[in-house]
Amino acid sequence: MEAGTFKDLIVEAYKKSKEGNLVGTLYGAISTSSFSDIPDIEEFLKVGLTDMLHLQSTVTGMEEDIYERTLENYKVKASERTIYIKLKDKPEQPFMY
Repeated sequence: MEAGTFKDLIVEAYKKSKEGNLVGTLYGAISTSSFSDIPDIEEFLKVGLTDMLHLQSTVTGMEEDIYERTLENYKVKASERTIYIKLKDKPEQPFMY
């Protein structure tokens, strides 16, 4: 996994959540914050240590706990309004937004 991939996924999912069908919650050792509570994701990631992203698509009901250590990669297909996430030991999972 490339350095920064986990944080890049968080930023991408945060931006897509503004379109209304993606819900995210960030978990750290001392805090839990939902995307709707974060005004600026870039600033939040500079000061907060995030261990896990819980992501849910309200379109399909797909949800997953995503840890930096288990994330292999992700890709966004805007034409399908979907983020595809590949975790170790799991098939690629689609999260529609």
